[in-house]
Amino acid sequence: MDSNAKAKKFIKLLTICTVCILFATAFIVILFDPFYHYHAPLPGMKAVLEERDYEVIGTIDHFDYDAVLLGDSLVENTNTAILAEYFDVTAIKAIRAGGSNADILFYLDRAYEKQDLKKVFYCIDKAALVADTKVTFPENDYYYLVDKNPINDWKYLWNKDVLLKKIPLQLAYNTVLDYNENEAYAWYSTKTFSKDAMLTHYVPDTVFNDPQPVPETFYENLALLKAEITSHPETEFYLFYPPVSMLWWDSELRAGCLDADLELLKELSSAFADCPNARLYGFYNADEYTQLDKYMDVVHFSPEVNQAMYEDMKDGLYLMNADTVDEDLEQLREKVLAFSSEEITEYYPDIPAYTP
Repeated sequence: MDSNAKAKKFIKLLTICTVCILFATAFIVILFDPFYHYHAPLPGMKAVLEERDYEVIGTIDHFDYDAVLLGDSLVENTNTAILAEYFDVTAIKAIRAGGSNADILFYLDRAYEKQDLKKVFYCIDKAALVADTKVTFPENDYYYLVDKNPINDWKYLWNKDVLLKKIPLQLAYNTVLDYNENEAYAWYSTKTFSKDAMLTHYVPDTVFNDPQPVPETFYENLALLKAEITSHPETEFYLFYPPVSMLWWDSELRAGCLDADLELLKELSSAFADCPNARLYGFYNADEYTQLDKYMDVVHFSPEVNQAMYEDMKDGLYLMNADTVDEDLEQLREKVLAFSSEEITEYYPDIPAYTP
């Protein structure tokens, strides 16, 4: 056999081997599908959910559920078994850490394409409500998992990290390692919740800025959320504004945002009054949850607070009422001003306190 024939034979054999390897790799990824891009977990396997942004859309598209927990990192520590116990639902988490209201409603719309939802739980904190109303997913490197375009699935099918890291980890969690799939994306086990720990995460501004207005994006996002609720009268919406620490309120006072925050809460209190399928809960003034030792930084509270909030919602506690919100918010204002003028000096003696 001459050299040219040998070369052609080698190239043919190499091509066949390469194609076989590519097909085998794709088959393994599709079979185990650690991002659940094609299907739910294989029979008998747990749903291993640890890489939120890559996995949420797959759970929305392929899991079996009748409720969705929406929000950001504040509710990642929720154990969905609690929602099952208190509200008789099968819930998944559609979490967008640092996400905008538009991004979160994108997840909700996608869920409505796939399932009939009995209940929606939405942790609507300020950051989401004042964010831009533009969906941000196209800007991210995992958009190929979101966009319903099979052509760019090559980024998943022949991904070295998926094949060599994600799938082995998935198998390990299903065989030799403990894993609770009700605690998808939970991060609390690596954090410390205490007054001393959280104080290390906050350095107060040394000046008190002029009052700022409520951002216009708040009203735009509020309209988007209300439109979503009114368009799905068959679904019960549990909306809740989470508790944040007094150090967060101190930071808002120094940034000139306190008045705007209180106005935002007042607007929220009446926004859904004509929506019979929506309940709004406000935990911003709940002393039992805003103690500094329950936080790991100025906003992130312990998982025990997550559980307690759902129990309160089940029992109808902390419902926001437009008729009594003025008194409630005035009490909150007085607490914030008292904290920032007196108690703050116990923790930061060299930082200027608030002076009325």
